[in-house]
Amino acid sequence: MPVILSQHFSPAFRIYADAEGSLYHYPRQYFTRIRPYDSFVYYRPLGASIERPDSKHYFGFGVLGTPFPDVEKADHRFVPIIKYERFRNLVPLRDPLGNYYETGTPKALPAQSAVRTIGEIDFYRILAAAGVASTGVATIPSTEEVAAVAYAGRPISYPKDELRIARIIPPGAGYRPHGDQVLDVFESAALQERARADHQRVLKMIAGAVHERGGTCSYHNNIDLFATTNAQPTLIEAKSINDASKIVDRMRYGIGQLTDYGVRYKAEVGKAVRVLAFGRPPDRDTSWVGAVLQEADIAFVAAQDDRIIPLNDRANDLRFLR
Repeated sequence: MPVILSQHFSPAFRIYADAEGSLYHYPRQYFTRIRPYDSFVYYRPLGASIERPDSKHYFGFGVLGTPFPDVEKADHRFVPIIKYERFRNLVPLRDPLGNYYETGTPKALPAQSAVRTIGEIDFYRILAAAGVASTGVATIPSTEEVAAVAYAGRPISYPKDELRIARIIPPGAGYRPHGDQVLDVFESAALQERARADHQRVLKMIAGAVHERGGTCSYHNNIDLFATTNAQPTLIEAKSINDASKIVDRMRYGIGQLTDYGVRYKAEVGKAVRVLAFGRPPDRDTSWVGAVLQEADIAFVAAQDDRIIPLNDRANDLRFLR
């Protein structure tokens, strides 16, 4: 059944680690209302004294993925937004006859409920009012689809983000919005992965090792971690490994990201050592990925028990592991 998701615009008014158009963060009371691959419509509540043109309007729609736990808060979950598109026309709460779109009647809405189920007919009434074509969300690329193939990257002219100091690895995706910019499908897929448990864990372990040696860490919406340890800069891309059959895909995607970021952010990272970090070591059948990464001049490491282990010769030169 479709759902309405309330989404504040400004992080100042949020108590959740959302990334608009990519991740929705929600507490236990809504666990049963959010189900894998249901459709959703975004609703923008009025944020304190700040009013925007889309305040008190429906402003976008899409498809949810499979929810997963918040590693920082056991009573919260994340759900990835695998398809998302903004409405061309904002839709108010009421239709021209004065009826609420969500109910089809003048009956008041449960305004205090951030996640509300909605009937199929009412869902499509909102889409029709927004000017959405009948094909709707089916034509929008999926983050699951792009994450399963080679990383395609973006043009060099794509808007860039500024590195910010990371004394700790931020919870969730650590996303910082930039005005009304809509996330593209590649950035959205990367942010969704960041919030997963093993991705968070391996980054925290690497950052801890860097800081123990007096080094510094930074990150932004694209780069997972840029660290400098004893004058050795490293560009680190972490990969969550939830499915052993996807290890080779994760390697290929990581190579593409490291290559893209190394070029697009060359002024920021210079000739940093490229590092691919897995949430766990590969199985015996895919242990050869370390040799492939060695040939690509990429250090390969993974989290194992309570430490980071090197998995190719290039990784043995990493100063945060010494």
